[in-house]
Amino acid sequence: MSLKIEILSQLDEVIAEGNRLISTFKMTNMYERYSDLPESDFRSMYTRGFAAIERVAGKESEYYRSLTMVEANTHLASPGFHPSPIDALLGSLTALRADVDSGMLKTLEDRLRANVHDDFLQQAAELLKASYHVAAMVLTGGVLENHLQKMAIARNISWTGNGSLAKYNDSLRSTIYPQPTWRRIQSITDLRNHAAHGDTAKVGAADVEDSLLYIQRFLSDYPS
Repeated sequence: MSLKIEILSQLDEVIAEGNRLISTFKMTNMYERYSDLPESDFRSMYTRGFAAIERVAGKESEYYRSLTMVEANTHLASPGFHPSPIDALLGSLTALRADVDSGMLKTLEDRLRANVHDDFLQQAAELLKASYHVAAMVLTGGVLENHLQKMAIARNISWTGNGSLAKYNDSLRSTIYPQPTWRRIQSITDLRNHAAHGDTAKVGAADVEDSLLYIQRFLSDYPS
């Protein structure tokens, strides 16, 4: 299942539940609505909806920022003289679904991959701090390899044989970044290979720290 189909399926499930709940509302007068369904049903959908928007688009997105999280003791099924928060949440979910379906997937993939890379680099920093610099080098090199691969694919740049950090670096040389950058990445490639293949005497903690800082800057300077 592709990422787009998976995301749409998750959103469709929450949206369908929201529509089901809203269909049970009854009017007590011109302004007030209520439902005979358990409050827990509404609270479950409300929590799932917020989680879905955060997971797919992030807290900084307009889909999330346009919403106001209600207090835990607020009764979603009887909102008094205000529209139910379920309506607003369902609107954001529906808008997000439409944008994903119409081609927002590339942005989502980039954001998700960036989050994964950030997590791995943070783990590498923690390993380095705990004196596990060889493991940190392997993890850091893996992030760089994945990023270079995505850079090459996004630009329709090919390589021969199986992909590798060195091959991706060679394929991007000159056309995407200059020779000094290629040379610096090659030195990181050598360190990663020493770390991954047990030649740990050639992997110094200071070199690993310098590589980690460089890769963090590189990912910012050269987005995929």
